[in-house]
Amino acid sequence: MQRRLVPTLLFCVVAGIYALTINPDPSPDAWTAEFAAHHIALTGDPVPDIADFPLLDDNIIRETWIVETADGREAVGRAPGVIAAVVPAYALARGATVSPVPGGLTAAVLSAAAVVLFFLLLRDRVGTRRSLVAAGLLAFATPVWSVSADAIWPHTLTTLGILGTAWAADRGRWWLVGAFGGVMLWGRLHAAVICAVVGLGVAWSRRRPDVAWRVGTVAAASLALASAWTRWMYGSWDPTSGYRAGDFASGAAGYALDPLNHLGFVLSADRGLLWWCPLLLVLGPSAWRRRRELPDWSRWLAAGGASYVVSQAVLNRFSGGDHFYGYRTSLELVVCLAPALALASPWLSARAQRWFVPVAVLQVVLIAPGAIADDFYSPVRDVWWRNAFVDALVRRPGELLPLVALTMVVTLLVVRLLHTEWSAVRGCAPPSQTGAWPVPPTTGSHRPGRTSG
Repeated sequence: MQRRLVPTLLFCVVAGIYALTINPDPSPDAWTAEFAAHHIALTGDPVPDIADFPLLDDNIIRETWIVETADGREAVGRAPGVIAAVVPAYALARGATVSPVPGGLTAAVLSAAAVVLFFLLLRDRVGTRRSLVAAGLLAFATPVWSVSADAIWPHTLTTLGILGTAWAADRGRWWLVGAFGGVMLWGRLHAAVICAVVGLGVAWSRRRPDVAWRVGTVAAASLALASAWTRWMYGSWDPTSGYRAGDFASGAAGYALDPLNHLGFVLSADRGLLWWCPLLLVLGPSAWRRRRELPDWSRWLAAGGASYVVSQAVLNRFSGGDHFYGYRTSLELVVCLAPALALASPWLSARAQRWFVPVAVLQVVLIAPGAIADDFYSPVRDVWWRNAFVDALVRRPGELLPLVALTMVVTLLVVRLLHTEWSAVRGCAPPSQTGAWPVPPTTGSHRPGRTSG
């Protein structure tokens, strides 16, 4: 009973906070998916009348979200999963107009489910307390909050798919790894590279070709279903039909050998990982030093995330557009790295342990204002030299500082609560794998059957 209570409470808390902070005016990326999902839910017709959606008529880059069907009609161009995920919410709501609420709540629930999967895959390896800390940081100190849970972005699906892949791989459930890989590719087609690297990598490192066969079979079936969706919606079996594939081909010609585009993922002021995710510098060295002692699937997942970011850099610009807070196109890499970083945390050096709490608090403080307020953005043309948080601090301190203060107080209260609990446990009983500071994890620490095929 207690083992179920903690993840249930975690889901309720995370989903509740996400639901209260969904974006009331999301990006056209999310609005157009909502528009298509609303039309499908109410009519069963996959091609709405775009003239009914004036938001697009006012946008100077209207063509970004419009594709042409095989019979020449205009349709919303989005990845299959981004539209399909919201259809059940609109079917239940039966609202006459498009609203950000069904998509936002869908994103909140799916993102919270991803966080719970992350907690579950860690709990038996590093203990309940440390797993809650790791899940909380992923949930509230990364754009899982400000992007994935803010509205129905492709990252809502890829985040769920990546953490589901990690959870299933940790349990040796390779059919499920393929299924969660399918969730990834329904969110973003090229995210399938993450699933492929995990399946092929584990099969190679364990000398088990059946792993690759099981993962690949289910992932291929998911790709076939995505093709069936595009055939129904756009009249083409090509799974890229939801996007203008020519844009990515021309992007590859322009970005593949552009060093500034590649560096932008890491160093640009508003989209660079190191500005928003300094915990990578605190946790990364320990994970690297202990990489051979981590589960093989976590190493391959990290490699898959790196492969994905390289493919993203080749196909598109690093900035990821406007109307979101924090980084977006690098989020999949951070989620892929999260299991390895968390599993290596028992081996942190003394210096890293001293830095961990202040840097973790800082990272929550950086992400929370934009996730809550939803209008602290930097224009895409300025992302190399402007940062949304710093901009708001200088230009809108009256709005930002109360959010910073609130976030700081809540975060420090949580830190104090965890520290008090740890001190109490340490003073009355030896550390346990489920309640206190864990011993370093080992690949053989599972219950029987956890790594079976």
